[in-house]
Amino acid sequence: MASNRSFTGALALHITTKCIPMLQQLRVGLEIYDLIKVMQKKPQECHDLFVIGYDEKVDSHYILSHLAPEMSPIGSIKQVKESKIMEFFQDFLLELEDTQPEDAAAGENLSVPKIMQWMTGQAHRHLLVSEREKFNIVFKFDHCCLQHMPNHTVCYPIVSACTNTITFPVVHMVDYESFKTLMQTAVTYGASFDRV
Repeated sequence: MASNRSFTGALALHITTKCIPMLQQLRVGLEIYDLIKVMQKKPQECHDLFVIGYDEKVDSHYILSHLAPEMSPIGSIKQVKESKIMEFFQDFLLELEDTQPEDAAAGENLSVPKIMQWMTGQAHRHLLVSEREKFNIVFKFDHCCLQHMPNHTVCYPIVSACTNTITFPVVHMVDYESFKTLMQTAVTYGASFDRV
């Protein structure tokens, strides 16, 4: 018992003598850039920078919570179709999330971060709270593609990553399977669908 206490005491002393100089050095480094003051003023924002386990991957909730759809008047046939597409999009993201293996390589499969990359040009969450609060993904709905090009058979969602806007061809997305097929094709071969 006495040997356990002396061992524990020696271990605690060793850890303390190693940790204190390291923490002092960290503090000096943080003071160089006045980060100590920032940490005191905004502890919640800085917490995630130092705590292991913070997941900065984009998930379906992050994308869905930043949607800003431009919808037709409530009760109109157009609005009903637009609502269906919004539901299809939510189902699509949730399905990707549920079927994505935890250890999958980033570029191999379609994933929620890849959808975010395709829509906005970035595959990660915004680090700054101020940027996160301003961030929106605008959804537009094109009901007139057959009038613009009468003899075509398919349109794909069009993305403007600069303005975080995606335009859905409503006529070609009548059910979830058609929505899913068009989204998969657009994201996979999206370079030809981009709009600046």
